[in-house]
Amino acid sequence: MDNRGRTHVIGIFDTVGTIKFPFDISFMVYCSIKGEGTHTALIKIENSLGDKIAESKPMVAEVTPQKSHQIFAGFGIGIKAPGLYKVIAYLDGIKEIEHPLFVREEQPTKTEPPIQ
Repeated sequence: MDNRGRTHVIGIFDTVGTIKFPFDISFMVYCSIKGEGTHTALIKIENSLGDKIAESKPMVAEVTPQKSHQIFAGFGIGIKAPGLYKVIAYLDGIKEIEHPLFVREEQPTKTEPPIQ
């Protein structure tokens, strides 16, 4: 957030690559809730079978017609295998949006020998 109160998202990704499994990853999820009233938000990470990998604590959002409520949820999760994972946002217990997170295995990059 800058000195004028504006939020800036620096990086957005939907794919993660690693050379070995299992591996750990940390990331943040950002949501902006618009509308009116008091709501409870929850962010969940699931694998392709619908198994819960991680879940945020419920977050209370006070929303007015003039101002949205911004949520940042931090996750540190262990990924056991490549595949499709999902980041799901719930508002008042209702699934509002789902975003894919692709996890793939990559080959190690070959490094050039140092210049002598």
